[in-house]
Amino acid sequence: MNGLDEHGKAFQEVVDGVARALADVRHAQDASFLTLPVIYPSGSLVVIRIDPHHDGRFLVSDMGMGFEEADLMGAGRLFAHSAPAVAVRAGVHFDCRRFSLGVCREQLVGAVSVIAACSQEAVQLATFRLDEKKKVDAADRLCERLFRLFTPAKVERGAIVVGASNTPWTVTALVRADGHKAVYEPVSDHPNSVAFALTKFFDLNQLEHPPARIAVVRSKEQLGTRLALIATAASVVEEAVSDQTLERLALEDVA
Repeated sequence: MNGLDEHGKAFQEVVDGVARALADVRHAQDASFLTLPVIYPSGSLVVIRIDPHHDGRFLVSDMGMGFEEADLMGAGRLFAHSAPAVAVRAGVHFDCRRFSLGVCREQLVGAVSVIAACSQEAVQLATFRLDEKKKVDAADRLCERLFRLFTPAKVERGAIVVGASNTPWTVTALVRADGHKAVYEPVSDHPNSVAFALTKFFDLNQLEHPPARIAVVRSKEQLGTRLALIATAASVVEEAVSDQTLERLALEDVA
């Protein structure tokens, strides 16, 4: 029994150590700061500030760090648009940049968790909407260019192409020229954009007579290892590629 008790105690000490390592606290003269295992899209950890308030209460806030995270990505305005709805759903306060909540001592743990989750969610929403806006802008630029290269009669924007799995895919542009078909799709470096494009390209590639597949990216370098993934199912070119290359890829015979 003593052996089991010692083993149980050692186990509990290990788990207690893990719990302490998950959060870090720094105390200043007028407030305390908790660094939590909650991650923004940039990889930064969420930091929550706790201030002593009147009547033994506490003010819990994200100090506007969520806004700063989004603003650094160029999504500050999108964050400000999304955050109020996040605050309403969670029942916390949002004052243009900062999530906050006043609570008593017994509510501190829950308040810290809720404010951290709100800050993270609002940044994630802003990041997603920024990526969607960039994709729409990239699609506009790409289609205008294809209209010029092939004429509008040969370019169908938002075409539906059925893959080998019988899944209908909406593609940014389908070009029909000289007996060839080519699908053009702008792809951002966001993981969701890469995964969705790869699935689409792979399914189209399994067709008996697949169309040429061209992924248009802002920067191959920014894709990192994801570049090799997309290249398994499509030709990958940067937006700055020449008109001749963009046109040639549509007219090549697909192996």
